[in-house]
Amino acid sequence: MINKKTKDGKYTITTATPADAAQMAEVQVVCFPTLAPHELLTEEHYANHIKVFPEGQLVVKDHDRVIASSSTLRIHFPKLDHSFMEITDNLWITKAHIPNGEWLYQFDIGVLPAYRGLKLSTELYNAQQELVRSLGMKGQILVGMTIGYGSYKDQYSIQEYCEKLKNNELTDPTITPQRKAGFQWIKPIFNYLEDPTAGNCSILMVWPLEGVSVEEYIGSNVA
Repeated sequence: MINKKTKDGKYTITTATPADAAQMAEVQVVCFPTLAPHELLTEEHYANHIKVFPEGQLVVKDHDRVIASSSTLRIHFPKLDHSFMEITDNLWITKAHIPNGEWLYQFDIGVLPAYRGLKLSTELYNAQQELVRSLGMKGQILVGMTIGYGSYKDQYSIQEYCEKLKNNELTDPTITPQRKAGFQWIKPIFNYLEDPTAGNCSILMVWPLEGVSVEEYIGSNVA
């Protein structure tokens, strides 16, 4: 279990408890206002995640207030094309979580607007990577929403937007920081979720432990 201060000493990163579930759901609603309602995580979902895989659910707190959270499950490396609802067992993770899964899959992360720009997401990624090491896993997987697409939707198709992101011709509020945090681009997953601001798309990325070959898992059929 994790319980430590952020690098600046102002906030606390800790393993989530059932008492945090309601505030985690509040963070979700604020952070994803255009996500389809049936894909929003609720207090009940978060409480179940904590029950199924307690060490994989993290929060950042400002005193007693949850200001950021991240949710994960353990899986074996997934098929490259999958959806948010498929990978999370329709948000509950009960049937999707594999106790001896080799990869930590992050399916949710959110930081309240007033606390953005403080690298709290990076702190959460680092804490998750500590968990990967402590549990003897291969690495971490995430699927980052292309949330910046809304500013470019009149200029580019979502496919064109993703290609420009891949080539570093554009920056995205979610994808660019994740790449800077060490996640390697694998491919876009179109229709990963229902969010028009993101073009319904997210980018599959991976952070492998040193010595782990990503190519062994993904082959050459990536974009």
